[in-house]
Amino acid sequence: MDKIKRSAIPHTYTLIMIFILISTALTYLIPAGIYDLVPGGRMIDPTSFHMVEKSPVGIVEFLLSVPTGLKKSAEVIFQVFMVGGFFQVINDTKSLDLAIGTTIDKLEKKALMVIPVVMVIMYILGLLGVVVNSSIAFIPIGVAVAKKLKLDPVVGAAMMYLGAYAGFATTPMGPFNTLIAQSIAGLEPMSGFGLRMVVSIAILISTIIYVYRYAKRVETDNKKSVLDNIDWEVDSTKEEKGEFKVKHMIVFIIMTIGFAIYVYGSYEYKWGMSHLSGVMMVMAILSGLVSGSHPDDMSKSFIKGAQSMVYGALIIGFARAITIVLTDGNVIHTIIHYITIPLMYLPSTISAVGMFFANLLFNFIVPSGSGQAMIVMPLMTPMAEVVNVSKQIAVSAYQYGDGFSNIIIPTSGVLMAVLGVAKIPYEKWLKFVTPIFLIWVIIGSISIVVGVAINWT
Repeated sequence: MDKIKRSAIPHTYTLIMIFILISTALTYLIPAGIYDLVPGGRMIDPTSFHMVEKSPVGIVEFLLSVPTGLKKSAEVIFQVFMVGGFFQVINDTKSLDLAIGTTIDKLEKKALMVIPVVMVIMYILGLLGVVVNSSIAFIPIGVAVAKKLKLDPVVGAAMMYLGAYAGFATTPMGPFNTLIAQSIAGLEPMSGFGLRMVVSIAILISTIIYVYRYAKRVETDNKKSVLDNIDWEVDSTKEEKGEFKVKHMIVFIIMTIGFAIYVYGSYEYKWGMSHLSGVMMVMAILSGLVSGSHPDDMSKSFIKGAQSMVYGALIIGFARAITIVLTDGNVIHTIIHYITIPLMYLPSTISAVGMFFANLLFNFIVPSGSGQAMIVMPLMTPMAEVVNVSKQIAVSAYQYGDGFSNIIIPTSGVLMAVLGVAKIPYEKWLKFVTPIFLIWVIIGSISIVVGVAINWT
């Protein structure tokens, strides 16, 4: 049975290598083609597609794809190491554990209500575009909450990541996806707010229900977890309860203020991942000093935390290699070109839903909201006019296609970082997230069909 199980469920790194090999093979099978860029910009000219000389990825390029992926993903990879290290310093003060434990003890039988509350907060931050890539930093908090609730790391990651992406993927005001797409399509910023907000709330409610029901099952019987074993299962029963002292409260306040400063900086000054690392470093140092930790102990905690992130950090670079191979083979534009051609000859409603599904697939090879908008929207905008649907439909097809698939595709650096921080194998996450992903797809498809029916403008 063990041999059957091992052959049926490949290791995450095995899956990634298989994807890289398939991508390499595609560069031999698919003709090379490109769209020219509009002069002085990053957008493509939708009328400029042309074939170029075939450039299949050879053995040398294949072998270099992973090192190149690691290099190009350096910012996210180092962010994962920093998050792991700084949070270990904070965790070793016991302040976070005691604060969460005290809160859960007071809630007693209503402790699981923490889940929807946290998810709504993350949803709002995602809706505003404040917490997207930086959701990585919130995963250790989610995992700590899940541990105190005696659940599994999947619940902790889902609370934070799915909560944030339920907002980001459906936002009517997102600066990194919706507003860019509307600008390219020539629409007013935040137009179509009403229908997008209805879809957004539907996605949020369905996600909260899904995660909560899963948590209830795990609470009742931890064997119903998608994980084979829960690392803290044994230790949690022997956990000693300490006293929540003033120093712990100060550390908790430092954390709250630190994240509040980052959220404000992200919204007001467009802070990125590097700023998050800087804020977390200050949080960790102040927390350690307040709790009375020796600088040497803090250094050891940092190294211990960073070491625990190796699995998740390196896989980000491996996943990036898939996109690098397809880019080097000049087949990305060919794929999107031939995917979009049939859509122009289908009925309006089917074509609109097809645009959505095309974006779901395309995000696998270009897992970047703004990057995908620059390639897809110049194609989708004139296509919308040809198939007689509104430009708002084109925007939603791109937005939902990009946002929804980010919770499931292994080429998403942020997702792989989240799983690495939470120590969740990708194949286990896939088992957990597939049903809610399909629910999101159904909701998105219905919204597009409704948009076509009401001639949404």
